[in-house]
Formats: sequence, C-alpha cells, structure tokens
Amino acid sequence: MTHPALGTRGEDAVDLTREASRAVRRRSLKLLGDLIRPVRARLWATLAMVVISQATRAAGPAIIAFGIDRALPALVSGNSALVWLAGGAYLAAALTTALLTAGYVTSTARLSQAMLLDLRLWVFRHTQRLSLDFHDTYTSGRIISRQTSDLESLRELLDSGVSALASGLLFMVFTAATVFALDWPSGLIMLAAAVPMTLLARWYQVRSQRAYRASRVVSARLIVHFVETMTGIRAVKAFRKERANSTE
Repeated sequence: MTHPALGTRGEDAVDLTREASRAVRRRSLKLLGDLIRPVRARLWATLAMVVISQATRAAGPAIIAFGIDRALPALVSGNSALVWLAGGAYLAAALTTALLTAGYVTSTARLSQAMLLDLRLWVFRHTQRLSLDFHDTYTSGRIISRQTSDLESLRELLDSGVSALASGLLFMVFTAATVFALDWPSGLIMLAAAVPMTLLARWYQVRSQRAYRASRVVSARLIVHFVETMTGIRAVKAFRKERANSTE
C-alpha cells in the first residue's frame, strides 16, 4: 500500500512523521537509481576524477611539510635535489587538481542535464497518461509548479550541490588522514572536534529539511494562485465579450 505522503494528498505536508520520511526517502532513492542507470559509466568516471582531485589537493600540505622538514635542511647542507623534488611534486599536484576539478565539474553538468532531461520527459509523459478525473481535481497550476519550480530546484542540486558535497567530504577525509600521518595527537583532537560538528550538522539537516519543504509548499501555492488567476481573467474577459461578439 502506498504511503499517503507519497501521493498528491500529502504534498503540502511540512512536518512528516518518521515513517513518512522513510517512505519518501526510499522512493526518492529509487527514482535517483532509475535516473542514474543510463549514465552510470560516466558517473563512475566522474567519481574517479573527484576522488583523485581531492587526494592531490590534500597532498599539497603534506608536500609542503616534506619540503620544510627534509628539503630545506638538505638544501642547507648543499643538496638541492629534494627542494626541486618537493617543488615539482607540489606543482604537479596543483596542476592535476586543477585539471581534474575542471573535468569533473564539466562532467557533472553534463550528467545533471542528461538526468534532468529524462526526468522532464518522464514527468511530461506521466502527466499526459493521467485521467481526466485527476486533472479536474489537480489544477493546472500545480502541474506547472511541479514541472518548472520543483525541477529547477533539482537542477540546482545536481549542478552544484552534489559535486560540492562529494568534494568537500572527500577533502575532509583525505585531510584527516594526512593529519593523522603527520601528527596523530593533532588528529585525535580533530576527531574529537568532529563529534559536536556531526551533531550540529544533524540538527541543521532536520530543520533545514522542514524549512525547505515549507518554502516549496509556499512557492507551489504562489504559482497555483498566479496561474489560476490568469486563467480566470481570460475566462471573465471572454464572457464580457460574448454579447459584443453575438451582435457582430
């Protein structure tokens, strides 16, 4: 049986129960999997570029530490090979990070456009297959809101949000690994500081999700009122011209 929160009756709900949230999350993940399936090869290539770029980005401080601890004392002793090695390694890491970042940003944009195209086509075809009884109760303003405003929010998420989240998370992981490798007591302090940050992030996630749902509901209602009002104005103007048209 379909949960009420997954249908049109629960689309204006802001405070969802835990069961409803799980149902919405499961259905969203299923839809995401269906959209990813046709482009999964390019997705894996993009993920590889993200991982390598963040690894080379996090390697920069480690290379600088190597240059300070090993290369500079060797240079004072008359051996400049380690300085050239550290400089070349840092330059190579920076160039690799720049090239791969540009690559995965471009690839993410193309993937998001391909997924959104499939989603727009799916929504359009599904709307066309619905019965006339549904369209009598579910107004055109709501359909326009779902096909424009909601899909635009998904476009913004896929264009920048997913890549920023993945790169930020990987950079944090690689940075933590580098700190542990260089100075494990500092790594333990950083790990302890991650506990309140995790709790704060969870608190923000719950409340931002509720606020986002509320903003989407208000946006949908605004579009509905605007579209229905403009449609009503056209009908009123047509009725006012009825007498004049019948006398011509």
